[in-house]
Amino acid sequence: MAATAVRRGVVTGYRCATSGVDVPIETVYPFRSPAAPAGDSHYVLHPVVSGPDPEVIDDPNPFVRYGRSLAWWAFARAHGMSEQRCLELTRQVAGDFRVTPCALHEPLSERLGAQVWVKDETGNVGGSHKARHLVGILLHLRACEELGLSTGPRAPLAIASCGNAAIAASTLAAAARWPIQVYVPDTASPAVMSTLAALGAQVHPCARVVGVCGDPAVTAFRQAVADGAIPFSVQGPENGLCLDGGRTVGWELAEQVDAPARVVIQVGGGAFAACMGWGLGPSYRLDCAQTEGGAPLARAWHRAQHIPLDELGRRWPEFMTAWDQPSSLADGILDDETYDWMADVAVMRASSGRPLVIAEEQIRQADELVHHLGARVSPTGTAGLAALLPGAGEGTGVTPGERVVVVFSGVRR
Repeated sequence: MAATAVRRGVVTGYRCATSGVDVPIETVYPFRSPAAPAGDSHYVLHPVVSGPDPEVIDDPNPFVRYGRSLAWWAFARAHGMSEQRCLELTRQVAGDFRVTPCALHEPLSERLGAQVWVKDETGNVGGSHKARHLVGILLHLRACEELGLSTGPRAPLAIASCGNAAIAASTLAAAARWPIQVYVPDTASPAVMSTLAALGAQVHPCARVVGVCGDPAVTAFRQAVADGAIPFSVQGPENGLCLDGGRTVGWELAEQVDAPARVVIQVGGGAFAACMGWGLGPSYRLDCAQTEGGAPLARAWHRAQHIPLDELGRRWPEFMTAWDQPSSLADGILDDETYDWMADVAVMRASSGRPLVIAEEQIRQADELVHHLGARVSPTGTAGLAALLPGAGEGTGVTPGERVVVVFSGVRR
């Protein structure tokens, strides 16, 4: 492995990116900002990191390897859980995770005239990176149980997703024997629906209403949470804890590919790009790719181009608005809004990155190219690669000879 130094530190608490309110690490359920009015999703908690980097643990499981830098671990330790028990609980709840491979992809490099590195998340739990975001929430919940901080029967978990996140959530819930409610678009593929049913999830298809902006699955999910379900979400405003474990993918990548390098991440709700950027640090340029059929992040980026970061939260509705009827072959990144857009803007600005809007033809070409090369990746999972193809859109493509990293995430089903 390479030895790029990326600061990890220790999570000492959380800060609301909208209001600036601080939340102590000891907080039992730090899901949403205490400053958020009921029903207002324009608030999000971000982890606050300080202190020197703790020693990594020599282990192929990233949640063991980087455990001392994770928020749930700091929470458990603050409440008196021993480090040994933190290790044991990690192996019980997250024992199937492994550091995923990253290598120079010779055929793609030759075709594009650049050094194209591919980090492959399709062999991860649930077939994508999504479980990284969710297992930290589950570890926090299990720590609460063991520490006697939660009592009574388990409330059901709830998630809104069009596929990969729902499968990841249901996979983790099934292993933990935790009931889960999944809210999906009524257009979800038969393969996704059958997989969710096999995992024992209670599935709720949600239909769009013509003329009404916003994701009906997210609306139904929020109602379930209001009724007592636990937000088991990959969207930071719904549960800020999802922004903790996702950082492991960036820490891994920094050990696999030295800086400087450009990293292109496909963006739906935005948590993946935020966590990748935080995990890598600003020495890696981070570009965020969306499709021309749904690009709310790029639109917000241009609207807020000259606005200081600390003003974005209180002016959220001016910049991030729902995309009307998003559509693309890469349906896994068709979130109506980029929920974690503020963190995405911050990591792009810090690393001199930018949003990329990909033409649908390049989405199709990338899917066909990777399929021809024998990789079982969905069109969503190859959307970052699509941004490197000629003609993909303004700012897309590659510079001859540059080192660029894409992540294949989302197995073809």
